[in-house]
Amino acid sequence: MPNSPTSLGPDSFDRIAFDLRELREASGAVSYAELVRRITDLRLGRGVHAAAAIPARSTVYNAFRAGRTRLDTELLRDIVTALGADEREADSWVRRCRDARRTAQDQALREQSREVTPAARPAPAAGEPMAPVGSSTPATWAVVLLLLVCVGINLLGLFTANVFRLSAYLDMVGTAVAALALGPWHGVIVAVASSSLGFVVGDPETLSFLPVNIVGALVWGYGVRRFGMGSGLVRFLVLNLIAALACALVAAPVVATLFDAEGGHASKVSVLSLEAMSVPFMAAVFSANIVTSVMDKLLTGCVALGIFAVLRGRFGLSAEHLPLVTKL
Repeated sequence: MPNSPTSLGPDSFDRIAFDLRELREASGAVSYAELVRRITDLRLGRGVHAAAAIPARSTVYNAFRAGRTRLDTELLRDIVTALGADEREADSWVRRCRDARRTAQDQALREQSREVTPAARPAPAAGEPMAPVGSSTPATWAVVLLLLVCVGINLLGLFTANVFRLSAYLDMVGTAVAALALGPWHGVIVAVASSSLGFVVGDPETLSFLPVNIVGALVWGYGVRRFGMGSGLVRFLVLNLIAALACALVAAPVVATLFDAEGGHASKVSVLSLEAMSVPFMAAVFSANIVTSVMDKLLTGCVALGIFAVLRGRFGLSAEHLPLVTKL
């Protein structure tokens, strides 16, 4: 019966609204204007002030509509009473309204919980290391292994550049990977280790360029974490240019001190060519170094970004500080 509402399972405002419409029809399709008049008489009979006793017609009408997220229990009591419900039946309607309110609140809490709960991760493939669930911090063994890989990348790049006499240096790719993936000071660790081991690949001068490697690590590491330079491709390219300039400024005095016209890096040819055009030695060193550094750091940064994109899942690395990598 509409005036004795019962339902299976949790109630809802939509079901209450539907039953209200049924009750109104069963009461003779009372007009909303007549319903407002009856509610007003009820309230005046309870001693409510005349100015507050008259409900807005739209408010009464909206109580019968679906899609509501709240419903005033006192208004609901007055509506069903005006439609012929006795006190016991009116209390039953009020309890339904309160139950529906609790159901709606519980549903909202469940939806919020689903929004903030991390999505379940698929099980790793056989042999794939598992990252700690719910944490953006990789395991210690993963950090150590990644640092060793980065040192190896630096030494491989240095060896390749020397053997093929490339115009790029390629000795900071691993430094950039560590700085982007783990932080600036992890990049510094890689810089110190790889510069100290340069003699292994036949380049004992790498230790002299340690300050350059350290500067690169700090620029890349702090650039993506503190200044948001990893949010987009253009900003990341600008970061690489900043790293190129900073490294060139630090490297120029070292290059000038260790300069040897015989052998060495291919960039020395540029220095000699500029000197032949009567360019002062220090200006020639810096000019040749900045051109090579820009090319090298753009290449280094892009390669490091790609390596990070490939390795971050395997080593359980967070990419929150580098949104660009999620687009690759």
